[in-house]
Amino acid sequence: MMLHIIHLLHRNDRWQLLQNELATQKITNFRVWPGILDEEIPFRGVAKAHKQIVLYAKENNLPSILVAEDDVKFTAPGAMSYFLEQEPLLYDLYLGGISHGKIGNDQTVTDFAGTMLYKINQYFYDTFLSIPEDGHIDRNLKNKGRYIVCQPFVATQHNGYSDNKKEYFNYDLCLNGRTLFGH
Repeated sequence: MMLHIIHLLHRNDRWQLLQNELATQKITNFRVWPGILDEEIPFRGVAKAHKQIVLYAKENNLPSILVAEDDVKFTAPGAMSYFLEQEPLLYDLYLGGISHGKIGNDQTVTDFAGTMLYKINQYFYDTFLSIPEDGHIDRNLKNKGRYIVCQPFVATQHNGYSDNKKEYFNYDLCLNGRTLFGH
């Protein structure tokens, strides 16, 4: 399955990190999409970047699509393969990991942050595309679908400058109590 990656073209630092991640995971089937910057409201640009890929999937009648952000950090070699092997039967979004949210015993989460890696099903495209861009897209998805988080997590985000938050962010702080694939 092709991995669709959102990449901010000016972020050469992320491009190198991404190349290393793809090589470690042996991912050769991917397409890079331009990230969208909105200087006035950064999360609006993030939402538009994700929606361009989901709209492409809808217009091409794809049964699902696999999406990653350019700062995705896989937890160990083989993480992507594990993620795909563990894909549940019924879900709207299947998440590789999250940076916020309480995960239920059935691996579901209703409110989360973290779209560094996910797979979305065709029947959820319209709902995803209808999410308002007046807030963070992941947070605006709260209670709108069935979200399942891969356990253990296969993906987090690289620490560094966040164009969305406009500051350095340490995503490791979001992993307390989480189980990571390969650790």
